[in-house]
Amino acid sequence: MAKKYRKEQQQKAPSVKVEQKSAPPPTPEPTTPATASPPLLDRGGEQDVALPATSTLQQRRAHFALTRIRPLAEEWREDAKKQKEFNSYASAMPFMIHANGLGQTAAFYRRKGTEHTYYRLYKLLGDWLSQPDQPFAGQPDLLEGITHADMNAYLAAQVEAMLFLDWVKKLASAFLAREEEVSA
Repeated sequence: MAKKYRKEQQQKAPSVKVEQKSAPPPTPEPTTPATASPPLLDRGGEQDVALPATSTLQQRRAHFALTRIRPLAEEWREDAKKQKEFNSYASAMPFMIHANGLGQTAAFYRRKGTEHTYYRLYKLLGDWLSQPDQPFAGQPDLLEGITHADMNAYLAAQVEAMLFLDWVKKLASAFLAREEEVSA
C-alpha cells in the first residue's frame, strides 16, 4: 500500500518548468572623454560632455574628476611644482579624511587660502559633493554642507569623498607631474 501511495504522489507532483531568459540587448558604449571625438580632446576636455543616462556613479565620478584635472594640467603646464603639490595633496587627502574625518580635513585644506594648491582640492571635492545627486546637493561651499548636514548625510559624504578622491588621485597621477619624477 505504501509503495502504491508513493507512486501516486510522484505522478501527481507538479513538474517544475525552468524558464530560460534571453540575454538583454547590448547597450551602446557610453561616450566619455576617453572615447570622445578628437576635437573635444584637443580642447583639453574642458567642455562638459553629457554622460548617457545609463552611466554608473563610478563613471560620473571619473568624468567629473577628469573634466576638472585636465584644465589644471593645462594651466600648470609650465609649473611642475604646482603639479607635484596637487598630486601629493590628492594622495594624502583620503588618509587625512580617514584619520581625522571629513570636517577636519576640509577645514585644514580650506584654511590655506584660495591661492594655494590645497584650496584647489578643497574646491574640487566641494563641487562634487554639492552635485544634485550628492549628500551636500545645492550647498555653496563644502564647509557649509558639512556644518548644515545631519549625521547620515555627513557620513554618506565622507564615504563618497573617499570614493571620489580615488579617481582624483588616479587622474592626477596620469595628467600631472609626480614627486618621483626628476626634472631634466
